[in-house]
Amino acid sequence: MLRAITIAILLLLCSACSRTEFAYRNADWLLEYYAWKALKTNAVQRDHWQPVVQSTLRHHREQELPLVIAWLNLAERSTRKTAESAGTACLLDSALLLYQRHARLAVELATPLLAELGAAQIRHLEEYMRERQQDDIELYLNPDPQRRKVARQQRITERIENWTGKLNDSQHQLINNTLSRIPDLSPSWLDYRAQQTGTLLTILSNGADAEELRAYLYSWWVYRDGITTETREDWQVARQEFIQLMDKLATSLSTAQRTTLENRLIEMREALATFVLPEPVPVNLPDVPACASPTG
Repeated sequence: MLRAITIAILLLLCSACSRTEFAYRNADWLLEYYAWKALKTNAVQRDHWQPVVQSTLRHHREQELPLVIAWLNLAERSTRKTAESAGTACLLDSALLLYQRHARLAVELATPLLAELGAAQIRHLEEYMRERQQDDIELYLNPDPQRRKVARQQRITERIENWTGKLNDSQHQLINNTLSRIPDLSPSWLDYRAQQTGTLLTILSNGADAEELRAYLYSWWVYRDGITTETREDWQVARQEFIQLMDKLATSLSTAQRTTLENRLIEMREALATFVLPEPVPVNLPDVPACASPTG
């Protein structure tokens, strides 16, 4: 669960700056490769899909990337504790908004390709998703509770240290204490993905057209329909605990850790700004309730 929320708040920022720049510069090739790997698309399908890919990437560079950069500006200012600093709730909720906008793009990108799949390709997708599910079960659902707990702590700590540098013992303990209060939603999340994937495969096998596929993907990827009430309640617990963790970590950062974090955010922002179309211009994130005041 915290893995998902961390990805949301950092968005595409979970890799090194140079890797992010490489991925963005080669996005069209990487998307085609993923489509081939997951769906075994043929050359004709990829040719049909190429205009959709190019249109989507251009839209992203014109409309979405400036918002990502605006979010990075918010995050970078928050490290300096100025009057313009955004609170953690503002940063988190803004990141979740950005996730939703990117999910919409993903739906529009995937729909025309999925609508062209043949029976053999649907079977390949089923096998691909089964293998992915099994890999994640092995990664996140270690049958030994203590090992699962330790692995979870290590994953979160490593992701934070990628931005701040090495954490001290008290910071490690703060993370561990917080994780003990956040429900481990990996089982329910993986069950949900398996359920939604199964429905998608059924829809594809029944010959769904593009509109039916688009509606289903929106309900899944954008709105997360079908998540249980219990899981949504646990999400809220995780959100509140995560906000408190980030606030406490922020006050505990050493000068060196704060400088490392600030520099990473600046480097990421500058690297991504080179891809904005047209020239980068100041953009504000859409209204987010948690961002209504400077303190979030």
